[in-house]
Amino acid sequence: MKAERAKEILVHLLEIPSPSGHEDRVALHIMEFLHKLDYDVHIESDGEIIDLVVNPDAELFFEVHMDTIPIRIKPFVRGNMVYGTGASDIKGGIASVLLMLENLRRLKQDLNVGVVFVSDEEHGGRGSALFMERYKPKMAVVLEPTDLEVHIAHAGNIEAYFEVDGKEAHGACPESGENAIELTYKMLEKLKALEPFKKRGKYFDPHVGLQELICENPYYLIPSLCKGRLEARLLPDQEVEDVLDLFEPILEEYTLRYEYTEIWDGYELEDDEEIVQIAKQAMERTGLDEFGAMRSWTDAINFVYNGTRTIVFGPGNLDISHTKNEHIDVRDIVSASEFLMEINEIYGKGR
Repeated sequence: MKAERAKEILVHLLEIPSPSGHEDRVALHIMEFLHKLDYDVHIESDGEIIDLVVNPDAELFFEVHMDTIPIRIKPFVRGNMVYGTGASDIKGGIASVLLMLENLRRLKQDLNVGVVFVSDEEHGGRGSALFMERYKPKMAVVLEPTDLEVHIAHAGNIEAYFEVDGKEAHGACPESGENAIELTYKMLEKLKALEPFKKRGKYFDPHVGLQELICENPYYLIPSLCKGRLEARLLPDQEVEDVLDLFEPILEEYTLRYEYTEIWDGYELEDDEEIVQIAKQAMERTGLDEFGAMRSWTDAINFVYNGTRTIVFGPGNLDISHTKNEHIDVRDIVSASEFLMEINEIYGKGR
C-alpha cells in the first residue's frame, strides 16, 4: 500500500513538467496537496523565484527543489520502477516529503521540522539563496538522490568556460598549423597531472575533466578554435583558492580566454554535530547504515555558507539523474519518507 501511494504521488508530480524557470504549475500542485492536509503554506518570492514554506519558525528544515532539467524522457511505470525526467532528481524526493507529511496527518503526529520547496536549483540556486536571505535555520536536510545514504560531506567544485586558440592550416599540412583540439587535450593532461588530483578521498577521488567541447571545422582544415567547459571536483577539505592558483598558469598558457562559471568550497561535518547525531539515531531506527558525500552542486552549499549545518539525503541515484534512463524505485521513496519521519520525531523530542 505504501509503495502504491508513493507511486501515485510521484507520477502526478512527473506529469507536471517543471524545468527551471517554469515551476509555477508544480508549485500550485504541491500547495493544493498541502492545503488538503490542512498545512499552512507561506509563499516567498522576489518576483521571479517562488519558494513554499511550511512551519517557518522551525530550526531544522527539510529542503527539496521543485525544478528539473528540461524534459528528456516522459514518465512511464514498470512495476515498482517509475521512469521520467526528474524521477530521481528530485521528484522522488518531493514525493518522500509529501508522503511523510501525509502520514503525519494520518497518524495525528506533529510536524516538528520546517519544510521548504524551492525553485531554480538546477539553474542557479536562487531559490535556496532567497530562502536563506529570509530564514536562518540551525540545521537542514537537503533532499537529493543519494541512494538513501546520509551525506555528511560535500565536494568542492570549479567550473570554467574556455576558448583554446590554435592556428589554421590546410588539413593535409598539420605541421603548418596548431590543432586546437590537440592543444585542448594537452591542457587537460596538464590539469590532471596537478598534485591535488593525485590524492585519494574517503568517499570519492578528486577529478578534472571536460563537460563540453565544441570545435567547428566545416572545411578540410586544421581546427583553429575550440570552445568548451571543464569541471573539477574537489575533496571536501581541498581549498578552491589553492587549486585556482595552480589552474591559472595552465589556463593562461593554453586559452585565448577563460571564465570561471562556478566555484565553491566543499565541507565535512563533524561526527558530534547535532544534525549528524539526529541522523544516526534515525538511521538506526530505519535500518540505514551508510554515510557518504555528495559529489555535485546542491542547495546544501547555500545553506552551509549561511551557517546552517546540513546533511544531504534522498531516494534516487545520482549516476542516472539527468540521463534518458532516469528512474527510481518507489520503495526507496517509502524508505526515505520513514527516515524523515524519524528525524521529525527525534528532533521534536529533543527540543
